[in-house]
Amino acid sequence: MTMKRARFVQDAKLDPGRYYRHPSDIIRDRRLTKEDRLEIVIAWERDMRQLQAEDVFGGADDKLSQLQKLREELEQDLESTGDVHPSTSSG
Repeated sequence: MTMKRARFVQDAKLDPGRYYRHPSDIIRDRRLTKEDRLEIVIAWERDMRQLQAEDVFGGADDKLSQLQKLREELEQDLESTGDVHPSTSSG
């Protein structure tokens, strides 16, 4: 992984909403591996849950449900290929 790409992935995991408008944009980003996508979705889902708990962001429910569905699809895809790592599991 190049340093520039590695930095982007790291930043996207810290603030997914800064880089993506919709959860489906993560899937279309060809720079990402399946594991990167899953980690970004998990991070975004966590952020949305926090906003929802704080009642800061109206409309969090819709985006959160999109993120949950996308996370489940990515997890199933990784499980079917045997690429799941414990650090990406959302237990």
